[in-house]
Amino acid sequence: MKYTKKIALIICIIAFSGRAFSQELLDEQQLVEAKEYNSIEEALKDPDNVYKLNLGGQKLTEFPEEIKRLHKLQSLDLWQNEILYIPAEIAELANLQFLNMGSNKLKSVPPEIGELKHLIMVDFESNEIEYLPPDICELPVLQSLNLGENQLESLPDNIGNLTALANLNLWGNKLASLPPSFGDLKNLQSVDLSENKLEELPSDIERLQNIMIFDIHKNELIEVPAEISKLTQIPYLNIAENQLRNLPPEIGLLVDLQMLDLSENQLSSLPSEIGTLTNLRELNITKNKLVALNPAIGKLTNLQILQLNKNALSSLPPEIGQLLALRQFDVSSNILTSLPADIGKIKKLEDLNLFNNQITELPSEIGNLSDLENLNLYYNKLSTLPKSIGDLSRLQVLNLANNDITALPNEIGKLSNLQQLNLKNNAIQSVPESLKKLKNIQYINLKGNKLDEAEVKRAKILIAEDAKTRF
Repeated sequence: MKYTKKIALIICIIAFSGRAFSQELLDEQQLVEAKEYNSIEEALKDPDNVYKLNLGGQKLTEFPEEIKRLHKLQSLDLWQNEILYIPAEIAELANLQFLNMGSNKLKSVPPEIGELKHLIMVDFESNEIEYLPPDICELPVLQSLNLGENQLESLPDNIGNLTALANLNLWGNKLASLPPSFGDLKNLQSVDLSENKLEELPSDIERLQNIMIFDIHKNELIEVPAEISKLTQIPYLNIAENQLRNLPPEIGLLVDLQMLDLSENQLSSLPSEIGTLTNLRELNITKNKLVALNPAIGKLTNLQILQLNKNALSSLPPEIGQLLALRQFDVSSNILTSLPADIGKIKKLEDLNLFNNQITELPSEIGNLSDLENLNLYYNKLSTLPKSIGDLSRLQVLNLANNDITALPNEIGKLSNLQQLNLKNNAIQSVPESLKKLKNIQYINLKGNKLDEAEVKRAKILIAEDAKTRF
């Protein structure tokens, strides 16, 4: 079963309120409290009082025929078995509300599924289903439909009839397009279309006015339709691992967006309208083709996580210093030669990853990053460090391996919370006396430097006795 990272949203997918029940149906609390049977034999001892049956993980190869005798059954869990098909007789379970047949070997769904008019949740994830009957789209109260990791190449044309649907999971199929009626899913709150073969999105998606989570990563999209701008209420949008070459300016109208993932596309620039997404908390543009960062990025004053690694950035705009809420900043594997002094204004920054760039010097303002805990400068071209490096009072991990550093400033000893110091493969000939002040140090790597035998002996005396060292 697939679990994906989502922003902190509370979305009620399975809700009982507002429904008209027949006298036979249990309400939410009653169904939670009802006894759950774990064997068909046990259930058949009292068939008229069985509401919940869980036969998950029992290596069943067939849908148990006896289940049809449980006329009051409302929750059926057959997850993680080896069942090949669902018999037409499932229609006899007229009160069924929850059906979980995920992780079986189903290749099809019987049209009789459409007769189970009380179904709220259906889970067919991780099967081999190639075709959905249109009948499944005639379930008037269905709120959650999970068809992830199957073999679907298309959806029924009447998918839009599922007007109560709030959660739709279709990840890991072979969908090349969506039917026009997709936009009729007016109550849809969460949709996962990731890992399919979609080349475009229908313009009708603008009608999904209740959508909160839209995941369409790992498809074959070349562009994002401008109509996406109508989804002004959406907080989570994942378009990673597609073939996007640009973003429409209308992206700036998604004013409630909190998480935007654009990683692994072909973007060479960002539109200035990106700066209007002032509620954005996380922005991932990893592994694109950015050669410059739009200064409008500085308007994202609520941004906490910014990932720009694996691009072709040669510099950062001074506006980067306006990101006062930023806590994690990854700009590794670019071609930066320097950092703007304004970076010192990001006082809440905790993690700064500058691995694999071409930085030759650090601005003295780096010492203003009073909350910094992790600084990675591995694989750069530094020959010296500013004295202000010692002002990073909360720094715990400092990675300076594979640079050209010849000496460490004495101020390094002020890093009272430093636990790991990697200086491997530099040109250091001697270490400062202040190393003895690093009382919390746990690991120091000085391998691949120019320390002679006497200096190695001296360094071992200076370094805390219980610290792990490499020379």
